[in-house]
Amino acid sequence: MDAEIDALLERYLGLLDEYTELRASLGAVQSGMYQNIARANFAAERGMRYGPDCFDERMQASRRLSIQVKPSAGHESGGQHVSFAVCSTEESEPPVGSQDSDNDKGGKEPGSPEPMAEANQQSHDGVAGTNEATAKASPTTRKDPLRWFGLFTPTSLRLAQGQAIEIVEDLLPRIASVDAKMGQVEIQVRRAKKKRSKAATAAEKETRTAQQAEQS
Repeated sequence: MDAEIDALLERYLGLLDEYTELRASLGAVQSGMYQNIARANFAAERGMRYGPDCFDERMQASRRLSIQVKPSAGHESGGQHVSFAVCSTEESEPPVGSQDSDNDKGGKEPGSPEPMAEANQQSHDGVAGTNEATAKASPTTRKDPLRWFGLFTPTSLRLAQGQAIEIVEDLLPRIASVDAKMGQVEIQVRRAKKKRSKAATAAEKETRTAQQAEQS
């Protein structure tokens, strides 16, 4: 029992060390991000400031948090393993022209005449293909948040964007995952200590019973 508790405490110390290093990295990257934003505002034109005043409610999140909860194997306690990951919203969204194409396929009524001849339809195939390719490629360029601040953004602002992406995609999910693992280890340590105390109490009772039997 003591060996199990020691192993859990050793694992907890390893997770705590990893958590401390990740928090230190997060603080360093955040400090650099705010410094780059301050440099961009210092070098901006008069009356211009890079901040929430430059965009409105139409701006949408380009990344979302994905949380996965799985039962952890190998433990009698039946704990859960929680993992955090960040995924891009562009992967889950359909192309812009997909809805129109579906409406064209299902919008014909039985018995209605064809809207155009086959020759005219073939002549427009090349134009339709070009429009579909443009519609599929346009969302990736349109969703760059830096476009809200103008076409020519300073280098320091782009550096701040890269640091913010590093925080959201790498550091925060890792910190949250390690914190969840630490919580699970704490639960396992408490349960192991309860089992040890119960076993010690049962052993004391057996010893007392044996002593009383010998005296009688």
